[in-house]
Amino acid sequence: MAETVVSPLPNEAHHAWMTHGDCRSKTRVFFAPHAERPQARARREAKARQICQSCPVLAECRTYARVNREYGFWGGESEEERALAGYAVPWPVGVNRRRQQAALTVLR
Repeated sequence: MAETVVSPLPNEAHHAWMTHGDCRSKTRVFFAPHAERPQARARREAKARQICQSCPVLAECRTYARVNREYGFWGGESEEERALAGYAVPWPVGVNRRRQQAALTVLR
């Protein structure tokens, strides 16, 4: 009987592009810290956008973030920009979960 090898990541081949991203090991630039102020966010996202502009996997990154509804700055887009393009995350950062659940209850 042949032994089954389980990949640590589903669809690992589909994520190979990640190893070529210019953002590798720069997590602080692409993901907001807790209680980030608007001015700091604007500066952080400007740095992230600058890194993304020359990245060889920009298109793959943007598509991945949109399809998977990722948080953070991916493929040259912020969460807000992806939401405006129709790819909003299910629980936006900064939205009170109780308030959002209450809104969903009202809509039912």
